[in-house]
Amino acid sequence: MKKQVIKPLLFIVLLLLLLSLTSTIVSAAYNTQSTGKLSEYLTNQSQQSQKHPLQGKVIVVDPGHGGSDAGAIGPNHVAEKNVTLAIGNDLQKLLSDGGATVIMTRTSDQDVATEAVSDIEELQARVDIANQGNADLFISIHTDAFAEHGTGTTTYFYPGSNDDLARVVQDSMVSQLNLYDRGSQPSDYYVLKHTNMPAILTEAAFISNPNEERLLISRDFNKKVAFGIYNGIKNYFLLQ
Repeated sequence: MKKQVIKPLLFIVLLLLLLSLTSTIVSAAYNTQSTGKLSEYLTNQSQQSQKHPLQGKVIVVDPGHGGSDAGAIGPNHVAEKNVTLAIGNDLQKLLSDGGATVIMTRTSDQDVATEAVSDIEELQARVDIANQGNADLFISIHTDAFAEHGTGTTTYFYPGSNDDLARVVQDSMVSQLNLYDRGSQPSDYYVLKHTNMPAILTEAAFISNPNEERLLISRDFNKKVAFGIYNGIKNYFLLQ
């Protein structure tokens, strides 16, 4: 009688042990799968962040001058307005590929405001685009000019404002262009004073300098300028 009782009890114990072991194995497999999925998700998120580092940012790109305003004219008759538009279009593509929403103040050789308005009204039209678009950044693109030959790269910011954006963009452009570093400098340019967001005005090189004028009509150089500004913008957001 005792032997008959022991055998069912032993069977029940073994069955319980087997069920417990099965449950442990299934749980471990599920946890491993969940951990794998979480790891895969985090990896995908990291890759997306690297691919689109400016996701969610709104950036206004302002190619200086245009239309009735040629800007500075180089010794070989290169017009600033054409150079700034070429750089602006290159920058727009880089920023868009980086995930940003890009607003261009102009995309062709045109005035931003209507023709025959004052200089202030033309500049205000550019400011309005940025302020009404609730932009995160305003980037105005220009070339420099002196009566006598100047040289180098400069980035301007409004006096008293945070100079982080100007500083990192200047450093990035200089590393790309290898021209004389004129630094980031304060200036009360209208578009810097009246925009509501961090704003800079870049002067990549001197169109009044024959050597730098030749650079400014080079597509490779234009792309380097755009890439320098783009990298500076990325670095700026990393600092925030």
